[in-house]
Amino acid sequence: MKRRYEALQEFFLGYFHPDWHLDANSWIEVADDFRNTADSKLVNHVLADLREVIAEPVSDAELNTTIMHDYSLFYDPSSDGFTMRAWFEELLRDLQAGQMPPKHW
Repeated sequence: MKRRYEALQEFFLGYFHPDWHLDANSWIEVADDFRNTADSKLVNHVLADLREVIAEPVSDAELNTTIMHDYSLFYDPSSDGFTMRAWFEELLRDLQAGQMPPKHW
């Protein structure tokens, strides 16, 4: 992978920690909680990181191995039938769907 995605790792450490399933029933609930409670700057940085990771020219297997081992993600997307990249695409859509449009005064 091209670079270290710091915002994405911060998101995983804070929301997809080893006991995340005690806080939520699904990854969607975790994502919604993040979108609704995290600082908007962090949410925007995570969205940017997701877009870049999705575009990374690496195989699905390499992406999965890198994320699971180097980014402290304690959710396995394959348990819900996703590849890592496909889950990132769903996660991106979910996080974007709940964003409020910028206010123009």
